[in-house]
Amino acid sequence: MADGTGTDMTRNTRRLGVFPAFHKVDGRRVVVVGGGKEAAAKIRLLAETRAEIVVYARTLDKETGADLVAAGAEWRGPWPARDDLRGAALVFSATGDREDDQSISALAGDAGVPVNVVDCPELCDFYTPAIVNRAPLAVAVGSEGTAPVLSRHVRARIEALLAPAFCDLSGLADRLRGRVARALPSSEARRRFW
Repeated sequence: MADGTGTDMTRNTRRLGVFPAFHKVDGRRVVVVGGGKEAAAKIRLLAETRAEIVVYARTLDKETGADLVAAGAEWRGPWPARDDLRGAALVFSATGDREDDQSISALAGDAGVPVNVVDCPELCDFYTPAIVNRAPLAVAVGSEGTAPVLSRHVRARIEALLAPAFCDLSGLADRLRGRVARALPSSEARRRFW
């Protein structure tokens, strides 16, 4: 509170502790560790991408097995080694066991791969937002892992605003990009057009 008004404190509390970004996973390996419902949820989410999904689990429950097959994912064994994680785009640990999740988090760190541990924000390098998928348009709503239910409510409201046809609009914009750049050489003119 440099000026006694609380302005500095307010400004600092409204700063994000994370930087929102989109990870490139197209054709890259994403690892999910776990065989229960939390792992199934991550597999379903990843199935909306073009990632190569690899699963490690001691056992798979029925739901996870079905989601694995539907996603075209590969079950490689009970537990990954550090070299199994090296080169992956992302790792999701969804074992449901705190000690196992800590081990996976440490393995991913040793392998230099960002990790998300379900329901353990303190073990995460990144958080999974609530996603509106209108590929290639995507809207991600996050709360730094503090209020996932609120994020899902906000996502539902945004989803209602963005009809599925928005994906067609994104495709049209991509197809027109070159023609618009040739017709409108100034970046300001292009911004006004779009």
